[in-house]
Amino acid sequence: DGYKKIRVHLVYDVKHDGRHKARLVADGHLTDVPLESVYSGVVSLCGLHLLIFAAELNGLQLWGTDIGNAYLEARTAEKVYIIAGPEFKELKGHILIIYKALYGLRTSGLRWYEHFADCLREMGFKLCKAEPKIWMHDAGNYYEYITVYVNDLAFASKNPQAIIDILKQKYKFKLKGTSPISFHLGMDFFRDEDGVLCMAPCKHIEKMIANCDILFGEKPKQTCASPSEKGNHPETNTSELLGPEQTKLH
Repeated sequence: DGYKKIRVHLVYDVKHDGRHKARLVADGHLTDVPLESVYSGVVSLCGLHLLIFAAELNGLQLWGTDIGNAYLEARTAEKVYIIAGPEFKELKGHILIIYKALYGLRTSGLRWYEHFADCLREMGFKLCKAEPKIWMHDAGNYYEYITVYVNDLAFASKNPQAIIDILKQKYKFKLKGTSPISFHLGMDFFRDEDGVLCMAPCKHIEKMIANCDILFGEKPKQTCASPSEKGNHPETNTSELLGPEQTKLH
């Protein structure tokens, strides 16, 4: 009683490094729309800047990591089930109750955030009152910090490896790309000739230029001072509207 029957489907992907991935995704659109917010918390750009500033000011190491398959670490509060298809082999035809926060369910983002927040509280971290999604921990003679963008973490500490060990060994999280921060949230991190920590979207711009070359056969012009042509007046444009395929070019 109280459970709703839904469907699931498989999504296949080839990662940038050539790895093949398959993910079981729930058809969450078949469930009722929640009245409350169901999104996972994300740190603001200002919050990330504050973390970087605090790390540089206090001589802390700045690291980044990514928690793999994050939603599946949490349990769903939605009462849903499926009838197993042939993909489940000997379980075909059985009623399967979904208890993991599958990708595609409406509340999985919130369920993951609540689960990870509980883990951080157990580790002694508390939310910063001035900037949401920055977690602080009194390490004795200094504070260490963690920013959370769904499952992408940036953290500042004198002993970042200790934080990593707890996340991996105690909570069994699958961490990827764990290292001193060099790329985070689409930004490259590097130091200039004076040792000043800088951030710039180098890889993102390189990808945009490569896409332009593939789509249009040439790289973007370097002489343009504006995205629009000089003297252009869009309000007087009477040309045909773009088709479905052209609107996807970016």
